[in-house]
Amino acid sequence: MRQATTRAERAAARQLTGSGPDALDATGLAAVQDAIACYRGGGSLTDPGEFARLGLALTSLRVRDDAWARMDPAHRDAHTRLWTDLTRRARPGYIPAPASLLAFTAWQAGDGALANLALDRALADDPGYTMALLLRDALAAALPPPAAVLPMTPEECAASYDARRQQRR
Repeated sequence: MRQATTRAERAAARQLTGSGPDALDATGLAAVQDAIACYRGGGSLTDPGEFARLGLALTSLRVRDDAWARMDPAHRDAHTRLWTDLTRRARPGYIPAPASLLAFTAWQAGDGALANLALDRALADDPGYTMALLLRDALAAALPPPAAVLPMTPEECAASYDARRQQRR
């Protein structure tokens, strides 16, 4: 994974230099959506390079939030498998997003123990990771699994980020 992560970082740096951050987000969004579809279809990823690219892609809040918006409780077992696989393989610096997504899906499934373990993992890598802190507060408040609703639809998430980008221009 160390080598795969280094290759993914180099490829992302080349893409960022050549095409800019929007292209990098577009690639990341596609990769995460493909991984979610793969796991929902009963498949799984095995290539360390794929895991490294996903971990890197999820460092973008836009990509992470899109993934979060896709965590439909009807697919929580598939999502739990995906985020468990990625959290296990992620290198330091790339753990908080998949671990937080794992915590969210575990909470949806009513598995508070797994949710808390995932949050411990996220916060050990980045003590200030806001998604993990938000979920930690929700679990500490003993909010029930039905409270683990999707923050917004993927379309609303995309529109929100697009509106912010337009405001900056």
